[in-house]
Amino acid sequence: MARVFKRGELKQAIVAVLAALGEAHGYAIMAELKERVGGRWQPSPGAIYPALLSLEELGLVTSLDEDGMKVYSLTGEGRRAALSQATTGAWTALAKRAADAPPRSSIGSIIDSFASSFSERRKLVDGKQALAVERALARAGKEIMQTLEKGEKSG
Repeated sequence: MARVFKRGELKQAIVAVLAALGEAHGYAIMAELKERVGGRWQPSPGAIYPALLSLEELGLVTSLDEDGMKVYSLTGEGRRAALSQATTGAWTALAKRAADAPPRSSIGSIIDSFASSFSERRKLVDGKQALAVERALARAGKEIMQTLEKGEKSG
């Protein structure tokens, strides 16, 4: 499945977002990123905060603690980087790639959706039936793993 950001692009995207917003906390940056890529990607703190830390180390971003919340903004060097990026049309290419990417779902969300819509899920079973259901789920789990492995091999 296609990735929304290629190597290094998340940092560039954060710089562009901060150039537009002026200053923002991490969750506002995540919301703006999600909006800019058409909602096709759900930014996570595990991706954003390490990128922000790296941008701080590179001298492109600075942060201030305001009422117990870190607020990020661009440094002078960060503003120059944003201006340079603006002339390359990076957002146009990124938005097109995001729009062209196939929809993605996590296995967990698919399983949760199945479990919540399966009308028999609250039915009580005896030990023999429970064992049969567990075996069926184990087979399904193996099929899911095989499906995922095939997808990794084919790209």
